[in-house]
Amino acid sequence: MSFPMPHNQIMRAFILSLAACAAVAAQAPRPVPIFSSESIRVVGRNSKLLAPGMVLELYGQHLSPEPWCGQERIPKAPLPLELCGVRVLINSTPAELMFVGPGQINFKIPAGVPAEGAAPFRVCVAETCSAPVSMRFAARTAVLTLERPASVRMPVWIDVDAPPPYAIAYLCDGWPWSFPGYEFEVRRNGKPLAPLPQPAPPPGRPTAPNGSCLSGSPRGRLPLHLLYRFDQPGAYSVRFTAKKGADLLYQSDWTDIEIEPFSEQKREAWLRSLEANVNQRNAGDVVPSLLAWPDEKALAVLLKVIPPDASACVNYDCERLALGRAALAGFDDTLLRGLVPSDRLLRLCPPSGNCK
Repeated sequence: MSFPMPHNQIMRAFILSLAACAAVAAQAPRPVPIFSSESIRVVGRNSKLLAPGMVLELYGQHLSPEPWCGQERIPKAPLPLELCGVRVLINSTPAELMFVGPGQINFKIPAGVPAEGAAPFRVCVAETCSAPVSMRFAARTAVLTLERPASVRMPVWIDVDAPPPYAIAYLCDGWPWSFPGYEFEVRRNGKPLAPLPQPAPPPGRPTAPNGSCLSGSPRGRLPLHLLYRFDQPGAYSVRFTAKKGADLLYQSDWTDIEIEPFSEQKREAWLRSLEANVNQRNAGDVVPSLLAWPDEKALAVLLKVIPPDASACVNYDCERLALGRAALAGFDDTLLRGLVPSDRLLRLCPPSGNCK
């Protein structure tokens, strides 16, 4: 025969059960914070190169012990180095925290981190730290990347990730061949490649309105194919330099790129795509790309970019007109006279019809 357990024994068993559960919970390992280099973003700047004082957003998993932890507004200085038991370490230096949540941390890079080179980032929740994630710091070194696979007779756009606080701007005066303060060097098989001769801008040439960068001009990208002719497939090495007058501001390392063999089918498909997707705001990308190989097919697409009325324009059409007219300097005179109706050529070019 069994007897009911006394009340005090029931309470004691309940308390012991709770204590056992708490002990198990205390012994359970805390989830390790997880994030990657791709989940770190610089606020207000499209760059992966870092510098002291930058504000970053870090996204990941298990970044805090609380469902909601941190600040809705940036706290006043000095910023805390720890919130809710969470720290962000760069090397061994704690970052200044602005917000901490389970999936996001906003923080400011402190002074004292390296000006050049790589440094590991770690997120620590109490004593549990993430795996180190290496990030690049740079003060005078740019990083070059081939924007997309490139081939002979096709555009070769180079992404230039400039060190802070610098940024790359292109087409600020509406002349495709204008790279003020920027220089490229190219090698093939260890030998310097000779740059292309550049068209001379005509006197009084039209420019972008108010001298500003064109709306569709790519930020951080430069068309290397306007400076060098890539008419052979294979490996090339590229170096970029930015100067202010005679002073060197920053420079990239020599960077290898691969140019694929020419494909007529691939180029035809690309030209059809450009023609189908020309709009008011992408002239800064389309027009310089067409100049990679200025033949009759590229000219046919360019003439569709240029507004038909060259006597008057408004807003984005003015930008398209200025840039399109300037780009005609990259085409052979005989080709222009053969494909462009004489009355339109006279409206687009000087009275002689010579667009160069």
